[in-house]
Amino acid sequence: MTFELERSHLVLGLTYAALGMGLGIYMAATQDHGQMVTHAHLLLVGFLLSMIYAIIHRLWLSQPNRVLARLQFGAHHLGVVMMVTGLFLLYGGHASHERLEPLLASSSIIVLVSLLLMIVLVLSVGTVKCRSVEPV
Repeated sequence: MTFELERSHLVLGLTYAALGMGLGIYMAATQDHGQMVTHAHLLLVGFLLSMIYAIIHRLWLSQPNRVLARLQFGAHHLGVVMMVTGLFLLYGGHASHERLEPLLASSSIIVLVSLLLMIVLVLSVGTVKCRSVEPV
C-alpha cells in the first residue's frame, strides 16, 4: 500500500511540475507574468511537497496507518487542485477575490491538514531507521 501512495505522490508531483513549467514557459513567451503566483504554488505546493511526501513514504513509512495515509494523500491533492484552480481564476481575472476567498481559504486549510496528517504518520512509526533504497 505504501508503494501505491509513494508512486501516486511521485506521478502527481511530476505532473504538477510539468504544468508549472508549461505555465512558466507560456508566461515567458507572452511576456505576461500575471500567473506568477499560480506558477509558484503549482511548483512548490504541488510538485515539491508531493515529491517530499513520496520520499517520506519511500524512506520512512513502510507500514503506515492505511486510513491516515489515504486521507493524507487525498487531502493534499484535493487541496492542491483547489488552490491552483482558485489562483488561476483569480490571477487570470476570471473571478473576484471575494468570490474565490472561500475556495482559496479552504484549500489552504486542507493543504495544512494534509501536512499535519503527514507529521502524525511520521511520528507514528517511532524511531525506525530509514529503509535502504535498492538500486534499480
